[in-house]
Amino acid sequence: MPIQFLKRKLTQQHTQWLLKGLQWLFALTIMLYLAIRLTEIGWVNVWQNLPDNPLFYLLFILIYFALPTSEMLVYRLIWNRSLWRHFGVFVRKRVYNVGIMGYSGEAYLLFWAQQKLGYSYRAAFSAVKDNNILSALASNGMTVLLLIIFAATGQLDIVLKQDPDYATYLLIAALGLALLIPVILRFRRHIIALSAGPALKVFILHSSRLTIVMLLQALQWSVALPSVAFDTWVIFLTAQMIMTRIPFLPSQDLLFLGLGLSMAGLIDAPLDAVAAMFLAAGALSQAMNAGMYIVTFFTNSHNVIDEKTPVSPTT
Repeated sequence: MPIQFLKRKLTQQHTQWLLKGLQWLFALTIMLYLAIRLTEIGWVNVWQNLPDNPLFYLLFILIYFALPTSEMLVYRLIWNRSLWRHFGVFVRKRVYNVGIMGYSGEAYLLFWAQQKLGYSYRAAFSAVKDNNILSALASNGMTVLLLIIFAATGQLDIVLKQDPDYATYLLIAALGLALLIPVILRFRRHIIALSAGPALKVFILHSSRLTIVMLLQALQWSVALPSVAFDTWVIFLTAQMIMTRIPFLPSQDLLFLGLGLSMAGLIDAPLDAVAAMFLAAGALSQAMNAGMYIVTFFTNSHNVIDEKTPVSPTT
């Protein structure tokens, strides 16, 4: 009996070592990927053209952490439990979604909720699904409103002339919007598990976050290039929102950076200053992603793989 017990323990330990090794390998792969992205942007060029106003960087930090903060509050509402000490989980989720590939963060959170919080797959999936649907409704609703305004004022044509490829992104997003919103509204009771009260609160949280981030982003760009009109920045923000509605795009930050550089002719400012600002913003985001990934990797509460199986309700 002691020998069988020892063998079982050794087998469990070897399995844990293997899983930990795979986790380290995956982490190093992500770090290398982010480092390559930064190199493609150009380290020296970015450093030489960084904005010198400290407010630019303060606003960047506020914008960066707005999404993980709002999602932490959303899941606190859905799961009815405090998640402040797990804030790094939502930071890493942002890294996966924005820096790597859309919805990869949802997969990470799904496994984390099962391993660390003890939820069943069904319960964890339901929470992630409800959050994403309500977030999509809020984002799509705002995007539709902005698209209508820009189409009515003729500003959308200006964007399409600057980057012909953007018409493809716009078409994909428009089809998604046209299908998603009516389907969700028609079958909301079958699609969303949350009751009406909590669902409305989650929707309001996402709508508030989108509005706040848009204002902060416009302010950040205005700080870097104060000569540019505010509505010009709103056009860029609308383009960014449309891109985030297209699933599985690789590295949305870098894709938006390319769009920004191609549309630089719209802005009444020196081209090198415009390019430097978008270059700096893209590099800062990638650097922040790499830094936050490293920080959260060394915090035990953020690792998906745990040595002990948590004991908590599976509902």
